[in-house]
Amino acid sequence: MQHSGLAAWLQARRESLIAAGDVALVDNLLETARTGRCDRLDAAIREAAHQAVMQEVPLDQLLRKPRRLKEAIWRELRQEGLPDSQTLALIEAAEPIFSRLFQVATRSYFESSQQMQDALASEIARLHSEAERQVMDRTADLTRANIELSRLEQAKTDFISIAAHELKTPLTLIQGYANMVREMDLEGSRASGAGHVLAGIMRGTERLGAIVEDMLDVSAIDTNALSLRIEQVSLSQAVNLVVAQNAAYFRERNLTVHIADLSSLPRVEVDSRRLHQILTHLLNNAIKYTPDGGQVFVEGRALPGGGAVRGNPIGSGKFVELTLRDTGIGIAPEDRERVFEKFYRTGKSTLHSSGNVKFKGAGPGLGLPIARGLVEAHGGRLWVESPGHDEVNCPGSTFYLVLPVQAAPKPGITVTWSEQPTLGSNENQEEDESQEE
Repeated sequence: MQHSGLAAWLQARRESLIAAGDVALVDNLLETARTGRCDRLDAAIREAAHQAVMQEVPLDQLLRKPRRLKEAIWRELRQEGLPDSQTLALIEAAEPIFSRLFQVATRSYFESSQQMQDALASEIARLHSEAERQVMDRTADLTRANIELSRLEQAKTDFISIAAHELKTPLTLIQGYANMVREMDLEGSRASGAGHVLAGIMRGTERLGAIVEDMLDVSAIDTNALSLRIEQVSLSQAVNLVVAQNAAYFRERNLTVHIADLSSLPRVEVDSRRLHQILTHLLNNAIKYTPDGGQVFVEGRALPGGGAVRGNPIGSGKFVELTLRDTGIGIAPEDRERVFEKFYRTGKSTLHSSGNVKFKGAGPGLGLPIARGLVEAHGGRLWVESPGHDEVNCPGSTFYLVLPVQAAPKPGITVTWSEQPTLGSNENQEEDESQEE
């Protein structure tokens, strides 16, 4: 590519050509024509191609300056009026240089692009591998944490079960001896106030007994160790019985209960004793969180299965829905599921257990979890809806209880079937069996 004539011609017109291209390009072209070596020109082109790829400059834009320089050279040659032979000689000397320039630029551009793609693919692969490793590490951490949580949950369940059983034995003895003393004809017992004291002891032991029974129920639900005795039950009679047994509490708090006509509802196959517990817990919850003078509404309807009730899916078959609505203080959105968690309280956790009927009275926080566990054990659903928590305007809460008409017990539960249908109530229930949330 060495051509002294071309080199001299380019040197003479260097300044005018720089305006068409740039200093480096013109000087490298001049160097190639003078020495015949393309090293500096090739290196400059490769670097320009690499920078263009890095800056995402199109190839056409990269070649724009060399094309402008070539057109400027051709224009200068036509305008100078040199002999045709001399003009042709200069063009033939310059053409291979430009041809090489365009080839090197194009090849270098695509090579740099491929290298960048390879580097990008390699980086993506590295990041993917790093992400996979981190995911595996996090998964291992979560697995260990879940194992530990499961162990702690099992330990808590075991503690509840052991504590309940350990408490039940001495509690039975206390109740027995208290009954014996109460039945004795003690001289001067009225004057000494022994009867009043004994009544207080009995109330305390009954209260403690109810808590122990709740703890045992929670343990049975958690370990899937429930035992159900399924029979046909009239929901109308079951509701009326529970309301009647809690009548004294409603009177004490001046609450009005409105029970819709439930007689047209189909009988459901449930454990009548467990249904009594469910309804008792729900009514006690309404009593606790409804201010004095409030109202409680109980309504029901039959449902076809295979769909959803207010966004909650239910299985196939027929179902019955009971709603227990109150004019109480309501439940905040973030607490609607948490009220079904064991030992959860919406109030202060430092409050002691304060009975079944005191407004916002604290308790162990087991009633609603037990109710949901028993409902789900029967293949049903239990949830609550509320506009929110407001102790001034009292928006109220509505608990939805959905039970299958034909029994669909949860797998793993021991089930026995009653040979004779009942009227829907457990006549042997003590009126004071109601338990708090």
